[in-house]
Amino acid sequence: MKINHHIIRGYDIRGIANKDLNPEIMEHFGRAYGTYMAKRDVTKVVIGRDVRLTGKEYQDAFTKGVLSTGLDVIDIGMVLVGRIYWAQYRFKTKGTVMITASHNPAEYNGFKASVDYSEALIAEQLEELVQIVEDEKYLTSDAPGSLEKIDITDEYFSDLIKRTNIEKKFKVVVDPTKSTPGAIVPELLRRAGCEVIEKNCDLDGSFPMGVPDPTETMVAERLSKEVLEAGADLGFSYDSDGDRVGIVDEKGTILWNDVLLSLFAIDVLHKHPGEKIMFNTLCSKVVPETIEKYGGEPFMWRTGHGFLKKKNQEVKAPFIGELSGHFFFSADFYNHDDGCYATLRLLDYLSRTNQTLSEAIKDLPEYISSPEIKVGCPDGKKVKLTEKISNKLRDDFKEAEVIDDERAGDGVRLEMKDSMFVIRYSQNGPYLTIKFEAKTEDKYNELKKYINNLLHDFSEVDWSFGVNVESLE
Repeated sequence: MKINHHIIRGYDIRGIANKDLNPEIMEHFGRAYGTYMAKRDVTKVVIGRDVRLTGKEYQDAFTKGVLSTGLDVIDIGMVLVGRIYWAQYRFKTKGTVMITASHNPAEYNGFKASVDYSEALIAEQLEELVQIVEDEKYLTSDAPGSLEKIDITDEYFSDLIKRTNIEKKFKVVVDPTKSTPGAIVPELLRRAGCEVIEKNCDLDGSFPMGVPDPTETMVAERLSKEVLEAGADLGFSYDSDGDRVGIVDEKGTILWNDVLLSLFAIDVLHKHPGEKIMFNTLCSKVVPETIEKYGGEPFMWRTGHGFLKKKNQEVKAPFIGELSGHFFFSADFYNHDDGCYATLRLLDYLSRTNQTLSEAIKDLPEYISSPEIKVGCPDGKKVKLTEKISNKLRDDFKEAEVIDDERAGDGVRLEMKDSMFVIRYSQNGPYLTIKFEAKTEDKYNELKKYINNLLHDFSEVDWSFGVNVESLE
C-alpha cells in the first residue's frame, strides 16, 4: 500500500482525512503497529480518540488492524491524550494509540502512538511503521485479540486530584473552542472544588469556530473577554487532544506559555533545587533568565514533545515546557504532557502561594513578545527554505549568536543581548513558525520589519495560509 510520506510528522502521523488517510489505510496502520509492538513483546494496546468527525470510524479501523495481529485492545473512548499515557501505567502496557490531529484544522486526522511508557514513536520509528504498511509485512494471528471497553474517568480524575492540593475555591472559565476538553475538563475542575464557567464546551468535531489552538490570538482574545465578563480568577483554553493549554489571568491579560513555563519552573525548582529545566527553542529569554535567577540550569532543546521526552531520558530534568503549551512534570508526575495535570498544578501553586495569577508573574523579566506566528510553506520546500534563511541570518547579524544546530533541530534561533527571534519549519503541517521579542518597542518593531521583509523575499512562502500574521504587519 502506498502512503503519502508528507503525513509522517516528527512525532505523529497527520494528514487530510479521506485523502491522505481513510478507514482502509488506518486499518493497515493498525496492523503495522500491532506487528511493530508484538516484536517488542507487547500484548495489549490502549486506544482512544478525540472529537473529530472521522475519529470513531478511524479508531474502529485502527483497532481492527491491531486485533488481527493477535494483540488485545482496551478502548477507553473519547479522551484527552494525557489520559492515554496515564492508561499505560494503569494497564501496565507500553502500547497506546490516540486517534487525533491535535490542533490541526478539522479536515485533518491521524494518530499518536507510544513505543514505551510516556514515550511516543518519533521520526525514524514512524518511518519504519510506514515502511511496514508499504511492504504489507504484517504479523498474522490464527486467533484475533480481544476487545474490551473500559471507562477510567473516575480513577484518572482521582489520581490527578490527590496529587495536588487546591484549598482556594477558584472561579475559572474553560473555553476549548468546541473541542474534546469541553466534555472532560469542566467536570475535573468541579471535582477539584472550582466554580466553572463553560464557554464553547459543547462538542462539534467540525470546529465551526475555527482551529482549537490556544496559541492563536483569536482564541486567546476571546478567552480574555470571557474572563473579564465572568469576573473569573483565570481562564483556560485547550487544543482538541488536551495536551496544549492556554492561560488568561484575572485582569484579562493573555499569558503566552513561555511565561507560564517560567512560573512552573519557579515552582519546580523550589522542590528540586539546582536541577536542569528543559525548554524548547521557541521560548522567550524570560525562561532561561528566570531559571538562572531561581538557581536552576537552563537547557534548551528542539521543539516537539516527542523530541523533548526522548532527550529527557538523558537529561533527567524534573520539568520540561514548550511555548505551544505542552508541560511535562517529569519528577512529580510522569515524563509526558497532560493538560489536565498542568491545569491543576497551576491552581495548586496559586492556592499554595496565596496569589492571583497576575501577582505571581509580576516579578518575571519583561519582554515585548509576539505570539506564535505561522505562515504557509509546502512540506517539500520548508526544510531547504529554513536552511536558506539560516545562511542569510549569519550574513545579516554577524554579532549575534545563530543557533541552528541540534538544539534548534528544525530551524534557527537568533540570540542577542536584548532580543531574539526564531524561524522554524513545523513538524505538524506545511508551514513555518516565527516568534520574536525585544526589550524595547523600537527594537521589537525593527525585528518585525526585518522578518516581514525577509519572508517576502522568498517565493516558497505561501501567504494564503497564516495564523497571527497580523503581528508582522
